[in-house]
Amino acid sequence: MSQEIVEQPAKEMPEMTTVILKMTNLRLHASGVFSNVYRGTVLEPKPQREIAIKKTWPESKDRERNFEMIFLTGISRKKHKNIVQMIFAFSNRVGKDNKICESFVFDFLPDTLASVIKREVLDDTDIKIYTWQLFNGLRYLSMHQIVHRDIKPLNVLIDHPLALLKIGDFGSAKIVRRLMKSTAYQVTRFYRPPELLLGSEYYNWTVDLWSAGCVVGEMLRGNVLFPGRHGRHQLKLIFLCLGSPTDEDVKLMKVPTKIVSNGRVVIGTGLAQLCPHADQGMIELLAKVLVYRPNDRLYGRQLLMHPAFASILKEGTKRSNGQLVSTVITPEDIKDVEDDTGDKVVEIAVTHEMKKKLDFACDDIRKPSKTKQRVVPSEKKSPPMSKATEEATQATLPSIEQPMPARAPKKSPPK
Repeated sequence: MSQEIVEQPAKEMPEMTTVILKMTNLRLHASGVFSNVYRGTVLEPKPQREIAIKKTWPESKDRERNFEMIFLTGISRKKHKNIVQMIFAFSNRVGKDNKICESFVFDFLPDTLASVIKREVLDDTDIKIYTWQLFNGLRYLSMHQIVHRDIKPLNVLIDHPLALLKIGDFGSAKIVRRLMKSTAYQVTRFYRPPELLLGSEYYNWTVDLWSAGCVVGEMLRGNVLFPGRHGRHQLKLIFLCLGSPTDEDVKLMKVPTKIVSNGRVVIGTGLAQLCPHADQGMIELLAKVLVYRPNDRLYGRQLLMHPAFASILKEGTKRSNGQLVSTVITPEDIKDVEDDTGDKVVEIAVTHEMKKKLDFACDDIRKPSKTKQRVVPSEKKSPPMSKATEEATQATLPSIEQPMPARAPKKSPPK
C-alpha cells in the first residue's frame, strides 16, 4: 500500500469538468485478463472517500469496444442505485509500448456476490433482497436495450453489511436493437443462456435475464447452478434440469437448426432438485426466468412484484443483523416499479447523451494526461483467452453426471 499522495488530472462526472485528483493508499484489489482494479482513497476533490479504479487497455477505437466508457458517462447523468456510477475518468500512457490505459473511478464497494457466496450461507431474506436489486438493475438496462453480456456473481458488487447491490463491469456491454447481429461467444460459460450456447447471433437483453437467474440459483444452492466443463457439457446440464427444448423453443431462440441434432428427448428433473433447501416461492420465480424462449422470461414489474418478495417488501421486515429491509429497498423504489414513474424521462436523458454528446466527451477523456505522475506502476495486459479452448456446442445427450450437491441455506429469523 502506497502512502504517497498521487495527483492526477481527470474528468469529473457528470459535468465533465477537469479536476486534479489527490489520491493515496493505492493498491491492487483484483486482476483479470482485460483489466485490473485498484483500491485507494480520494482526498480531493471533497468529500474524501474510498474508491475503486478500473484500468483497461482498449485494443481499438471501435465504438463497440469503447461502449463501457460511453455507457458509464451517460448513466452518470441519470443515476440508478443498482448500477455502478463512474465519478471520475482519466487516461495515461503505460509500458514500453506507450499504450493508452483508460481508468474509471467508482465509489468502492467492499465485496462481490461471488466472495459472499463463497464464505457464507445466505439466508432467505438476504437472497431475496439481492435478487430484487439485481433484477431492478436489469430492468433499468432493458429500458435502453442495453445488454450487459457478463452478469455473474463476480460482476455483482456488494456492501454486505448494508445489503446494497450494484451491477458492475460493463466491458462486454452493448446496445442491441431488433434484428441486430451480435457474436454468440459472450457471457461466462456457467451463466451463458442456451441460445448463445447453441450459436444464436440474434439476441437482446433477455440473455441477461438467464444469467441473473443462474446467479439467483447459485445463491439458493450455495454453488454454481450449471457448472459445465465446456459448452457442450453446459447444455447437457441445462437439458437435464429443464428437459429438452421443443422445436418451437429452438425456433424462438433463433438457433441455427443444423446445430440442433439431439437424438433423444430428456425429461427435466426440475430446479427444486438442484436447490432442495430453497424457498418454494423463489423456486417458482426462478422457473419463470430460466426458460428456453427468451421473450417468455419473467422480468421487470411482473418479476419485482412476484409473491416471492412479499415477505421482504412487507413493512417492518428486518435482516438477521436487525437492519430494516426498507432502508435498502425503499418505498420509493417499490412505487417506481409499481407505476413505472420516471422510466420515460430516464430513457430520453440517456439516449440523448449517447447520441449527441458522449462521443466528444469520451474522445476528450482519452487524451492521455501530460502528467508524469502515475496512479500505479505500469503493467502489462494479460494475453486474452483463446476461443479454441471453448469446445463446439452440440445438443447430443449421452449420459451425464450429477452436478455438485447444494448447501443447506440459513433460514431467515422469525419476523
